[in-house]
Amino acid sequence: MSVSDSGVPAIALLAGNESKRNRLADVLTGFGYRLVFASDPAELDAGRLAQIETDAWLLELAEESPLADWLLEHSPVPVLLGVGDIPDVSDEEYPRWQRRLLGKLQPLLGAPPATDCLAPAIVPQLPHDVPSCVWVLGASLGGPAAVKRFLDILPAALPVAFIYAQHIDAGFEQQLPQILGRQNDWRIINCQPGAHLRRGDVLVAPVSRSLRFGSGGAVQLSDEAWPGLYRPSIEAVLDETVRAFGSASGVIVFSGMGEDGVGACGRLRQQGIEVWTQDEQSSACATMPKAVKDAGFSSREGSPEELAAALQHWLLQEWPLAL
Repeated sequence: MSVSDSGVPAIALLAGNESKRNRLADVLTGFGYRLVFASDPAELDAGRLAQIETDAWLLELAEESPLADWLLEHSPVPVLLGVGDIPDVSDEEYPRWQRRLLGKLQPLLGAPPATDCLAPAIVPQLPHDVPSCVWVLGASLGGPAAVKRFLDILPAALPVAFIYAQHIDAGFEQQLPQILGRQNDWRIINCQPGAHLRRGDVLVAPVSRSLRFGSGGAVQLSDEAWPGLYRPSIEAVLDETVRAFGSASGVIVFSGMGEDGVGACGRLRQQGIEVWTQDEQSSACATMPKAVKDAGFSSREGSPEELAAALQHWLLQEWPLAL
């Protein structure tokens, strides 16, 4: 069903929100791709989708969509799920959002002819070790054991980096890489100013100093204390991660006490960013993940092993050729 022999890669678009559909259509054609179909899923069924000839699908649908399920199972061409919130064109985040979207499309479709005419800021030229996305692993009581179980299952070659925000005494911070790094290939590292996250990194958020990211994601440390009661503040780490990496972010809240991070998880979900939680059965202390779930912000829950398998599947769907 491929139509790529026409010379310009073709893409079909399904989006329930008309305004977002129109904006996406403009962006895709602006990249130089050929938009062969754009519609509201409410007007379609699987039989109609099967008639569409395209090189890839882009879906912006509700989380539970029979059409998305059908395409993922039956489509002979790649299916890309979701693009997150589209910033206003005047927003400084807009070029970064464009880069992330084009970075997902190019491995699937190749570079469209118009790419050469785009502003250099739009075309992603990323080294191989730059992660496609950055996820926060938030934890408190029982966290190190849960996070280690998660990392032991997850292959370290995936195109993701983690920021590990663990409530812990400052004296134990330097020991976390040794504790977590046994029996897996992840690089668990303490923060060093000027360092950049690479795929395969697990950056331990500092306890006594607050963390920010500068230009290009460079690590910056400040002697200013974390806001609030917790060290490090999962709430602040989440807000900073989304500020620095935008929609190419996510969070898993593991075992712990308290409700640190709940508010930030709500802000992430409003932007369509993944928020996952460890389930009660596998948590040494379920208070923290349960608070996120009870607030309605958890989009998936499971044991550390189940969450590792789910993340690997999610990466395969979101970044299929970056693996």
